[in-house]
Amino acid sequence: ESVIMRYITRVGSRVSQCVSSQVGCAMGCTFCATGTMGIRGNLNAGEILEQIVHAGWILNAEAKQNTSKQKELLEQHGNKQKKKPQLAFVRNVVFMGMGEPLNNYDNVVDACRGLIDPKRWNLAHGRVTVSTVGVTPRIRKLTRDLPQVSLALSLHAPNQSMRSAIVPAAKAYPIEGLIDALDAHMMALLGKHHKKHNNAVAKYTEQDRIQASKRRRAMIEYVMLEGDTSSFECAHQLGKLCENRHLVVNLIPYNQTDVKDKLRCPNEDHMRKFQDIVASYGSFCSIRRTMGADIASACGQLVVEQEKREKKNVDIEDGPFGNEQRNKIRKKRIAIKRSKSSSKHSTSEVGVIENDKDMDEDRNGFDVDRLIRRLSIATSIAASCFLISSAIYFARRQRK
Repeated sequence: ESVIMRYITRVGSRVSQCVSSQVGCAMGCTFCATGTMGIRGNLNAGEILEQIVHAGWILNAEAKQNTSKQKELLEQHGNKQKKKPQLAFVRNVVFMGMGEPLNNYDNVVDACRGLIDPKRWNLAHGRVTVSTVGVTPRIRKLTRDLPQVSLALSLHAPNQSMRSAIVPAAKAYPIEGLIDALDAHMMALLGKHHKKHNNAVAKYTEQDRIQASKRRRAMIEYVMLEGDTSSFECAHQLGKLCENRHLVVNLIPYNQTDVKDKLRCPNEDHMRKFQDIVASYGSFCSIRRTMGADIASACGQLVVEQEKREKKNVDIEDGPFGNEQRNKIRKKRIAIKRSKSSSKHSTSEVGVIENDKDMDEDRNGFDVDRLIRRLSIATSIAASCFLISSAIYFARRQRK
């Protein structure tokens, strides 16, 4: 599943897209609906980019038809916009849909390269964000392979014991190592600059960190669940963990899902106080605006329901002739074959298939035996031509 997020304000408009990297997820976070599916498989780079192609089709259709949805959004913000809404293109892509992107590393990196490639999507590097629950070796590999993209760490708890309780995969990766890897990703380009000019990486000053954070964001995502992880004590622990690093902390209000544990989101006042405590340690802390909850597509709600699995969707490779169109053509051919079969074999019941030969005709759309006979004749002719040409060749050779 993929989600289009539209933002229209008085100063302009933009579109972000949340894309999936896997079908399902193996990380098993206790608050996430996707984790209840388990892992079904990886998406290849083409399938990841295909989500953005589909989004482009939808946005182009909206832009051309000036749909009622756009009019409604414009009315909400008035007609005093400095810029007219431009919703025909996706400007930001975040890997925050189904799956753990770093568990599908090669395909995600290939997709990211396609997004920032000037000859393809040509997105600014900072407008592509990879989100991860935290696979430390893969984070460091991403820093080496693709330091230009932004990185978001789904932390959700400020210490190892609490995090392991709600994120089972956290047991393998200590929280301090994850924060160091996130910090190293943010400072990667500045580190290369130091190496080039000083042949050694100096200690980063506060000004260096501010400069790096402006160029590319390294973000911590923290879901707000009513309970221990959202206590004010945890807010102080989270603030100290990020102190002097200039990381962005994004608090995510919990969206109701059909997970085993009955969880709830704290009230707004509590989240505001939590935000103030974290910000007091020098980090930029914000509360994420919830989008998509009305269609069960908000953060943590993506899951393939039974009726969605049974529905046959048209794939992009089908072009203008989707599965439905192909089925119509096939049924039409079978109907023609049945009418011929019924007229040939005068049966009392119209459309009855009398033998295996006719069954094969109906299923495949042609007579298999007739095709085999034609191939046999063609093969015999080719063999005869070969023997004749060989005889002529040897006869001429003997004369010489």
